[in-house]
Parts: sequence; structure tokens; C-alpha cells
Amino acid sequence: MLMGVTETDPSIPVPVDEDRVDFPDEWHEFILDRRGRGTPRAVTIEPDAPQRMKALFAERAERLDKLIDGLDVPAYAPTIRAGIAGEADPQGAALALLMFAQVAPGSHQDFEDLGRDAWIVTHGFAFACRAAVEMLGYEVYYWNRSGGAYGRVSVVEPDAHRVALLNAHLHRIARLRSLLAALPEDEYLAVRDAIAAHRTTDAKKFGAAMLMPDQEDWVREALDLHKGSKRRRYGGQELVWTIVSTPEHAERAGATAIGVYGDVPERIALVVDALGTDALPILVNTIEGEDRPSTEVRDLLFDAIGRLPTDAALAYLLGDLTNPHAMAAAVQAARRFPVRTLRAVLTIAANAHAATKIRLAGFARANGLLDVAEALNDADRDRLAELVTRRHPVAETVPEVFTTPPWTPYTKPASKRAALALTPPDLDELRWAPGQQDKWRELSGYAAGYWADPARWSHTRDAQDPKDWAFNHLIAYAPDDRTRPLLAKWDGTSESLTTATLKPILARYGDEVKAHVMALLKRKTSFREALQPFVNLDAARLAAGWLSRSRNERAAARAWLDQYPDDAAAFLIPDAVGKDAKLRKAAMDALRHLDRSVVDERAAAYGEEAAEAVAALLDADPFDPQLPRIPKPGAWADPGALPQVLLADRSAALPDAAVRTLMTALAMDQTERPYPGVDALAAECEPESLAAFSWGLFELWLSSGSPSKDAWAMDQLQRFADDYAVRHLTERIREWPGQSQNRKAVRGLEVLGGVGSEAALRAVHGIAQKAKFKALKKTATEQIEVIAERLELTLDQLGDRLVPDFGLAEESLVLDYGPRSFTIKFDEALKPYVIDDQGKRKASAPKPNAKDDPELAGPAYERFAALRKELKATAAEQVKRLEGAMGTGRTWTAAEFQEFLIDHPLMWQLSSRLVWQAGDVAFRLAEDRTLADAEDEPFELPEDAVVRLAHPLTLGDEVEVWASVFADYEILQPFDQLARPAFALTEEERSTGVLKRFMGAKAGGGPLIGLIKRGWKYGGPPGRGGYGLYLEFAGGGYLYLDSKPGVHPGYGYDNAEEQTLEIVELSIPEGANVDPVAISEAINVIAKLIRSA
Repeated sequence: MLMGVTETDPSIPVPVDEDRVDFPDEWHEFILDRRGRGTPRAVTIEPDAPQRMKALFAERAERLDKLIDGLDVPAYAPTIRAGIAGEADPQGAALALLMFAQVAPGSHQDFEDLGRDAWIVTHGFAFACRAAVEMLGYEVYYWNRSGGAYGRVSVVEPDAHRVALLNAHLHRIARLRSLLAALPEDEYLAVRDAIAAHRTTDAKKFGAAMLMPDQEDWVREALDLHKGSKRRRYGGQELVWTIVSTPEHAERAGATAIGVYGDVPERIALVVDALGTDALPILVNTIEGEDRPSTEVRDLLFDAIGRLPTDAALAYLLGDLTNPHAMAAAVQAARRFPVRTLRAVLTIAANAHAATKIRLAGFARANGLLDVAEALNDADRDRLAELVTRRHPVAETVPEVFTTPPWTPYTKPASKRAALALTPPDLDELRWAPGQQDKWRELSGYAAGYWADPARWSHTRDAQDPKDWAFNHLIAYAPDDRTRPLLAKWDGTSESLTTATLKPILARYGDEVKAHVMALLKRKTSFREALQPFVNLDAARLAAGWLSRSRNERAAARAWLDQYPDDAAAFLIPDAVGKDAKLRKAAMDALRHLDRSVVDERAAAYGEEAAEAVAALLDADPFDPQLPRIPKPGAWADPGALPQVLLADRSAALPDAAVRTLMTALAMDQTERPYPGVDALAAECEPESLAAFSWGLFELWLSSGSPSKDAWAMDQLQRFADDYAVRHLTERIREWPGQSQNRKAVRGLEVLGGVGSEAALRAVHGIAQKAKFKALKKTATEQIEVIAERLELTLDQLGDRLVPDFGLAEESLVLDYGPRSFTIKFDEALKPYVIDDQGKRKASAPKPNAKDDPELAGPAYERFAALRKELKATAAEQVKRLEGAMGTGRTWTAAEFQEFLIDHPLMWQLSSRLVWQAGDVAFRLAEDRTLADAEDEPFELPEDAVVRLAHPLTLGDEVEVWASVFADYEILQPFDQLARPAFALTEEERSTGVLKRFMGAKAGGGPLIGLIKRGWKYGGPPGRGGYGLYLEFAGGGYLYLDSKPGVHPGYGYDNAEEQTLEIVELSIPEGANVDPVAISEAINVIAKLIRSA
């Protein structure tokens, strides 16, 4: 049984024609004949082969003589010459043919076939088989000397693994296998005895088994040799499968999967031919193995499984109804083996949950499996009838909004306004904001430190190729006298071009390069930042189109539209009322983003008819989808394969036609422009059934190959997804990048952001913090920023709202075991422990014993174990967040402090172990959650108070007082707060900006480059340049440090690689408001680096 697949009910009869493996025609060319398996292929022997081979040897006699003279083992020479002469020496015949391959023109296959025919004609079939075994036992290598001189020739005896690895051997034995399969028994045995004498090496033993795979002793020895090879991997070499014929053989060879690179169709054919239906575990292991197959290879493997007439194979395909590769193969399998597929459907359905049963019923209907129901017995027909019968009765009448949907009045041609032919402004310029062009020109970051040095240009002196990365840097940063002669070659098509180099190129050369830059922007949205100074029709259309794209493109589009609202309206109004449907939609989306008065004014400039047309579009009924045609969901969207949608009163379910109406509305819904018709339809439906339908619809779309034109099936989750959908969508988002589905992962993150529930926001936040793929983490972080902006919150404020409470209300902190109970407490790191009835502390909840109430104690014990596991990651993250908040001087309003740090059941456990400040007053949280000052006097937090975490620098002399208080109460802190070093600048450091106290100090290279993970950046601060590390302060300014020999993020370092700090520089602009705590924390980081060296 495979991977927990339940065998189907054998009481259901299966037609005879459903018991055969379905071999496609293309497989037959890869398969070798086996004795006793069907009729072997006919083989034609060329009667004049000896004469033709003699002529070929004669034509190349001179070259062959030189090769033979170059043998590094001269003892082979007489044997090879005997083979060339046609003598009856199997070894000589084999080596002669291998030597001839070194000088033969054209296909080796042709002359090797001719050579084997010559052996048969001249010396008989037994001799040909003996020579074939010898040929499999040797390899000939020729090393040519320089100048074309003849070099050394080696004859090598490979091991068995090497024989199995060489795909060329398949053809060398194919014709002989066919002839052997057709031999009479007595002749066959005679050939066997002749071959046996040549089984003198491991390679020849393997070769003999390849010729005669029915010789069990030979096969077992060959498989043992293969498995024993240290170079063996997976047993995926094709030739292993030419001798395997049972699962035991495959296991003996260590062949558990096939290789996923190279000739995969050939391997699949050989495996299925060798094992028949027993090939299933090999195919499954290949799909699920560590070498992830490509999409194309997965399709081949699933297709092969769908050709195996076994219940287990069909159950495997139907085991994951969201896998499009498996489902595509299952559809084909249902056509080949309808009754077997029906058996698999019924077996899986027997133990499936409701949603899976619905999908299985839909699969059965869609693939005609109900037509073979007569093959079932009465009991199984009853099971089938139960499966395909809807759980809820279907409504005979539905609300009018389903029979006459909101868009109905807008589908008639008469309601469409005629397109207008307007001419947009003839304007094409670069319009720079004040200071923008200079800022784009100047060197900054790493470029400032590297390219500002004229010596750096020495290696680009000969840069002439516009595709070269050095050429782009030359044009971007080199002096004009270097770049002008080369500028005409630059066209923006280099793959090494980046936004960082494109912006200075555009700023320096403006009109000379803008056409190339615009062409680049049209090709690659990743250069979107460079759109900003363009004011022309192309720029307006790009911005309009980007509004419906990803978050980054939308942000760039809005920035452009907001900077040039008048020009944008003038450019886009002709598109909005024009003929091109795609341009019209994008233009309308952009015009809706602009201020209405600006659009009206610009529309009026085009004339009264244009103004009326634009007003009609902007003032259109929100139920008017304003589409050239109403979208039609794809054939995959079968209502019968989806959970039923119930009417609001749960009295009945929507009929299929009404469900299709709902899906049509969802297809018109857009993130940037929600369609209100969805709300009108959803209002008539029961919410829980809508959530189940929504997730089922998404899974059905996935299993159908995720057709891009129906991507709304993912977007619609924003409307109805519940916590179940959020949890499972998050799992898929984490997996997709590893399956080369990055775009789907990005879209999934945007969907989670649109869901907006606490569970969804926590999921996005979790991916931003802990995703395995960097690109996914980056996208999740961007999505968090979008969500915070939408909610009008800072990222810190959003973070407060995303902390889970784990259900830690006061009453839930007690673990009830019946006769005894335990109270959950937390240490300074939020690690839970328990206090028993006698007040004794225990590191963990004890296992229930015989005296405990089994119904109470078991669940309580499991709850504590789950809590400890769940808390581990969250606790570390929240401790880190609070420590960071102290260092940056983050503040909370009194209301926020109460809600998120006092009342929150988890954060309270941490905040009660810290000292807080409101103005000049420091306080802590007492056990009853009231506030107390350093004298333990009650403190009332004013409503307008601003609260921050205290720092030794802000506490001053009170540090010792508070340290004493915490010691008296035995309060341990989650991080160093009161014991934290406080650093203040000296007068000299304040005036010069140079921190001499650290210059010349030693630090490890690893910890130094590790600062990048803590918010530091590599390169030079804006306006300074350099290629060190720097930290920018929120209030302005930076702390910069540089070391020798220096570090770079592209290289790995460890603490043993010593660095000397040469520059430690603090720059605070005049008037900047930088928190002294932030400066102290930055200096503390450097101090720790030095101490760790």
C-alpha cells in the first residue's frame, strides 16, 4: 500500500480492458524486448555487412594504425588488429569497433549496427552476443595533442555503475535483445552458455545481465554490483531498468527513483516496462524526492501514473485535489479507466471531509463517471448516489438579484456611448522637481565611495560593449570627456543595468537618452522609479496601467499621477472615451484617482461632447461594470464541484445558475475598484457557506492549472476568506516560491492584506518576519506597509495590534486536572511554567496520573504543551520589539499603553518587568496592573500622557533606585534595561563628530557585516560616500564606521577575521532632533563589537 492510500473495494467489478497499462506510442521506441513478453520486433540483418565493414576499416586504415600505435597499453594492439581483420576473436571484434568510433564520421549507431550484422553473418549469432558483452566491458579514450598530432589512446575497463550510466549501451543491445527474444529454446540456452564464459569482470557481468534479463542469478549479481557502487545515485540510470523486472529487483539495486534531468521520458518508459503497475512507488518517489522535478517532468510523471490500471495509482492522483498536475492526469485516467477511477472516488470519499466529497462528486460528474455506474453493485450505487446528491435542497426560487443581476441594464448595446476620436497633447518633456535632477546625478551609497575615485576607472578604460556592466557604470559616473564618445552606443538594453545606474544616466543626459529609457520602462516595470520626470503620453499610459498591478507599481503610478494631475488628465481623457477597451479601462481607473475638478476642467478643453462623455463615465451607476463584455468564468468553474451557497435564512442552497451569476460578479470585482454587485449578491447568502464556497472555488482554480484569465478566483478570497482559508492560503504562499511560483506568492500576499482580518494580518506579518525566501519576506514587508498606510497606523502601531493573545484570559491561566490544578506563570522570556496548589514551581505541566480526571487533565496538559510551543517564536519577537522600541525612543499614547501593554494578556507579562516613563515620571506595572513609582506609590497616567520605555540615559540617577526596586521584588527583565550601558558624547566628539575612543580598535569581520541585519546599511551615507557601514537616525544624521581591510556583504566572514576600525564618524545636521538614547544605543553596538573581538 502506498503512502497511506486505502485500497478500493474489490467488490466493484472492473472491465478486462481496464487491467492493461496504457503504453503511449512514443514509449515503444525506448523499450527493449524481453523474452516471454509479447512478440519481439523483427530485425533485418544486412547480408553484405562484412564486406562493407571491411571497406570502412580500409578507408581509415592509416588513422587506425596511428591510434593503435598510440595505445598506452600496447598489449591490446594485436587483439584490435585481429578484430579489424575479421578474425573470430570476440574481444578483438569489440575493441576494433570501439577504436573505429574514434575516426568514424557521422552516426556511431549506423556503423555499430553494421558491425554487429557483420559479426552475425561471419561468425554466427552466439559470437555476436559474446562480442557485445566484451564491447560493454570496455571504453576507449583518445587524447589529441596540440597542433593536431596524434596523442595517447587508452583502453579502460569500467565498473558496473559506469556501464549503467552510459545511455549509448541501450542501442548496442537493442537489436540483439530482439533476436534473443525470438530464438528457439535450445539455441537460446546455447547462446547463454557462450556468453557465460565472458562474465569475467563487473562490467561484463552487468552487460551479460542486460542481454539476458531472464537469467535471475546474473541479474541479482549485476544489481548487487550496481548498489555497491559508491557513485550510485537513486538507481536512476536507464540501463538498470533494462534488467529489473520485479520490485524486489529494484530494491536490490537501490533503485528508488529515477533521475529528473536528461532523458526523463526514456526512463519513465523503461521503468513502467520493467515493473508494470509496480512502477508506482518509483514514480511517486521521483515526484516527491529531494531533486524537485520541473513542471514539465512532473507532468510526465503524473501522466505515467495515470496510465497504470491500479486503484492505488488512481487514488494517488485523486489524493490531492488541488494539484493541477495530478488532476490533469486524473482526467485522462478517468477516460482510460472509468470504472477503476470511480472505485477510487468512492474509496477516498468514504473517509473524506465534506469539502473533499463535493470536489470528488464534481469530478465524477465532469468526467462522465456516472455513466459507468451500472458496473457497480447495489450497495455501491447507493454510495455513489449519496455522494452526488447535494447536502442541502436546492431553492426553487431565488432573490431577484440573481435572476436579474445588477449589471443586466448595462449589457445592451444601446446603452453604450459611441467612442470619440480625441487627440492628446503633443507634449514630451522631462520635468524635474526642484533638486531632483541634481540628487539623481550625485554619487551616493556604495557608488560614492567606489566610483568617485578616478583610479577606479582604469579597469573600464577599454569598456566598449554596451551589454557590459562596466559600460553602464562608465556612462553613469565617469567624467564627460570619457562618456561623450561612447554615449551613442548606450541603448538601455543591457541586462546588467540597474535603477541605481539608470537614474544618473537619465539625469545627466536627459533628452539624449529619454527614448531609450522610456522603451526600457515599457519592457520592465522594475525600473519604475525612473518614470517620475517623464511628462508625455507614454508615461501617462504606463501610470494608468500600473494602477491595476502589484503594490510597487501602484505606488509608482500614484506618485506620477499626483505629481502631474493636469497633464495626466489631458493625456488620458482621449483614451477614456476612445475605442481601445484596454486603454479605456486603464485611463478611467487613473481619472478616478485624480481630483474631479481637474478632470472636469481638462475634459471641457476637449469640447462639450467630450466633457459629457467623461462626466457620464465618472458619474456612472456603480453597478455598471463599464466593460466591453461581461466576463464568463472558465469551464473549470463547475458549481457542482463546489460547496453549496446557502440563502441567508439557510432554508435552501443556490441553484447552479445562481452560483454562476455570483462567480460572474466576482470576475468583475477588482481590488482597486470593488464591484458593488458582489455585495448585493452576498447579502442574500449565508456567510459561513460563502466562506466555504470561496475557499473551494480557489482550490478548484488551483487544481485546474490556475488559468491566468481567471485569477479573480484567488482575488475573491479577499471578500469571504475565514480563518481556515487564511491559514491554508498562508501555507501555500510559503511553499510557492520553492515551486517557482513567485508571482502567485506575491498575489497571495496581496490577497491576505485585502482580507484584513486579524488572522490575515498576523499571517502577513509572520511571513515578513520568518519566511524562508528573501523575496517573499520583502514582499510581505511591503504589504505590511500598505496595510499600515490603509489603517493610518505606523508600522509599530500595527505591530501592537498583531500580537496574538493565545487565549490567556485570567480564568484560562488555570490548568484544571480535577482533584488538583496548576496556575500558568511566565518567566522574563515569556517561557511558561506552572505553580501547583502548594505554591511549588514546576518547569512544565505534569503528565496526568490515575487520580486525575481524564476528561479534564488530558486536554489541560495538551493545552500547556501547545502554548509553550506557540509562545516560543512570539516571545522572542516581542522581546526584540520592545528592546528596539527602547533604543529608538518609540512612544505610546496613554490609551495605546493601556490597551496593548497593560490589558493585553501576553504583553502584560513583559511590560510588567520593565520601567516606563511618562514625561519626567518613571513607573512600573504592579501585579494588579496598577502603576507605581520608584517609592511604590500609586501613579495615575494622565489621559494625554506620552509613554516610552525608560533608558539609563533618561533615568539618570534613578537607575540605581529602580534596580533596587526590581531586586527587592525579584523581578527579572526580558532584556538589559536597567543594567544597560549608557553612552554620552564628549564635548570633543560633539564638536568634531569623530569618536576617537573606538578608532584603532579591533572587531570581528562576521559581527561587523552582521550589522546589516540590525538596520545598518552598506556603503556611504547620502552626501558623504564611502564603502563602510552606517546607521541613519530617525531624526536625521548618521553614525558611520569603516574598517581595514574592509568588509563587503557579498563575502562571508567569521569572528576570526580581524578588522581594524579606522573611521567612526557621527554626523548630526544642525536642527536635527535625534534622541540621545538612539545615539547611545548606536555607540553601544560598536562597543559590543569591540568586546566580542
